[in-house]
Amino acid sequence: MKKILLCLLSLLCLSARADEGMWVMGNISEKTDSVLRSLGLELSPEELYSTETPSLNDAIIQLGGFCSGVVVSDEGLVFTNHHCGFDAIQDHSTPKHDYLKYGFFAKSYEEELPNEGLYVLFHIKTVDVTDLILGAVPAGAGKWESDSIIDAVSRQLMEMVDYSGKGIESEVNPFYKGSKYFLSVYQRYDDVRLVYAPPQCLGKYGGDTDNWMWPRQTCDFSVFRIYADKDNNPAEYSKDNVPYHPRKYAHVSTQGYYEGSYAMTLGYPGSTDRYLSAYGIENTMRTTSDGRYQVRGVKLAILDESMKQSDALRIMYASKYASSSNYWKFSLGQNTALDNLKVIDEKQKTERELLAWAMEDTVARGRYIGITDSLKAIYQEEYDTNYGYTLWVESFYSGSDILNFVLRNMLRSRDDFKERVEKAYRDIDVATDKKVFLAMLTNYLQHIPNERYALSALQHKVDSIYGGDYNKFVDDLYAKSIFARPDELKEVDDFAELGEDPMVDVTADVISVLYTAIMRGGSRAEAFERVLGDGIREMNHDKEFYPDANFTMRLSYGLCKPIDFAPGTTGLKEEATEMITSPRSFLNKHEQNPNEMDFELIPSVYKWMKSGKFSKQYIDRRSGQLPLCFLTTNDITGGNSGSGMFDGKGRLIGLAFDGNWEAMSGDIKFDNALQRCIGVDIRWVLSVIDDYSHAKRLIKELTIE
Repeated sequence: MKKILLCLLSLLCLSARADEGMWVMGNISEKTDSVLRSLGLELSPEELYSTETPSLNDAIIQLGGFCSGVVVSDEGLVFTNHHCGFDAIQDHSTPKHDYLKYGFFAKSYEEELPNEGLYVLFHIKTVDVTDLILGAVPAGAGKWESDSIIDAVSRQLMEMVDYSGKGIESEVNPFYKGSKYFLSVYQRYDDVRLVYAPPQCLGKYGGDTDNWMWPRQTCDFSVFRIYADKDNNPAEYSKDNVPYHPRKYAHVSTQGYYEGSYAMTLGYPGSTDRYLSAYGIENTMRTTSDGRYQVRGVKLAILDESMKQSDALRIMYASKYASSSNYWKFSLGQNTALDNLKVIDEKQKTERELLAWAMEDTVARGRYIGITDSLKAIYQEEYDTNYGYTLWVESFYSGSDILNFVLRNMLRSRDDFKERVEKAYRDIDVATDKKVFLAMLTNYLQHIPNERYALSALQHKVDSIYGGDYNKFVDDLYAKSIFARPDELKEVDDFAELGEDPMVDVTADVISVLYTAIMRGGSRAEAFERVLGDGIREMNHDKEFYPDANFTMRLSYGLCKPIDFAPGTTGLKEEATEMITSPRSFLNKHEQNPNEMDFELIPSVYKWMKSGKFSKQYIDRRSGQLPLCFLTTNDITGGNSGSGMFDGKGRLIGLAFDGNWEAMSGDIKFDNALQRCIGVDIRWVLSVIDDYSHAKRLIKELTIE
């Protein structure tokens, strides 16, 4: 009896923490698999991931290197988030054909819109190659020697992959900051076409106001299709290409879920740093998050003012504004949550425990003694460099689009210059860019940590020629530079012809600061962070540790569960602790915020939502209402956007699109009590496609259970 109770307690402990973790497909242990099954997974390991037979893994795609998606039909139809497709939607929009505002629906294959540069990756397999790589590094090798050997062996391993199939790619990724290495193999398809987008007032409902908040009513989805050649192989865009037939596609469930239902996400989470030291966290907060939030706030105010001037400018800057504002708000939220949850205190406690454990056996564990002191000294030494780098990136690389264009041409290949001018300047308004340039430049000079980061040559020029007046300097720069005259620039054949342009001179000054003051040999902290992580895993050898996210294929699992803690301050109070939102709450936000742009509705959407004409098959049988968004305890981060959310049978029940404000510390510290994944219910998606847009051709493609 005692043994049975211990087993039950063990299972309960596992279940209590079961939602944390981003697990590598093909490397899920029996212990983790048993937890999956205890929570409700009915698929076998082979049905989840197999290199031999079709599996759910084969239905998941990485989209464009920045998002995830799921294939939902035998004709290569892909569901992802609206904000993942936002750039493509904006790229096809004009004031005459405003697909952002009113949505888009291709009524035939011929009307589906190609997207230059957009691709998808299918994950084929992942193999642990740690022994092959680290085994080649001799004992006592220094950082430069180790890095060189690891790079060389990684290239050799990638060269050994069978590339006889078209579109095969491979990469070796470090895990646990380089304590382990995995080789992943993918197949890439480059002909990806836009099929459907809801109006922005549905796909981005709530805007910046609701971003990272619960309750949510956002119908955050868009639809693309993968095309292939007549033999189903990857191919560049051609009118002769045909819809791709996948090895596996996901079935869609309208049966719903209930509190306590198993939920699973499959996708490509971008980056987490869960094993970062206390000093590393403090450094990230002060040098990265604070810097990003401050600089982006300045830029966003200018873009917001410009976008209100005309539909053309609104469309031109919509994607750039959305992308910038997302992590502007994230930076504030992450720091707030880290402070509220006292994450640094918790990390320091763990590090003190590691030191005490190491002191018990100084011979075997000596390398862990003093590790935190070393990290403290390194982060103090590198503070200015880390902050200066954030300030430089946000001010210049992510600041003025014209400066960014010149900078990229100076640092990268200059082939096809005319084509790149044409593409870049479609979304550049020179008057707006000039305001951004001036604001970013002056803001940078006001916030540099010390004189080492000054733009000495540029500042001397402004002082000596313009009397220190940066407004006059920027006026003159934009008057004289051909980069501020797009029509003339389009006639230039080669960037090399423009070496005397004043914008090139300014960019050279900007680049010189990057190399002389900021990027001087790289950080020493990572090697010490790796040793710290090794020690914590060794000290807790009976616990499973998943690797940090690094944009490789991952599975996370959890339960459908409402918020049962103090909710955020936005939204409707009565729904703040509910698990699912309703059409009534959608309309209430609009009607209670008549002058708030984030909750505006175009007349056709308002009329449809007000009518309540939703097909019976999409109504939740428990509540009797159309479900909009829902909560689970799944572990997600950036890159997971568009990830399929599946039930225990492997059927699609939603698309992950956000986390919650209270747990914005999640990239650094997953909180089992607070963390929630916000998903758009697949029935909300289907109702918009079917009931609002009457896009029956898409509904007929799906396998709906």
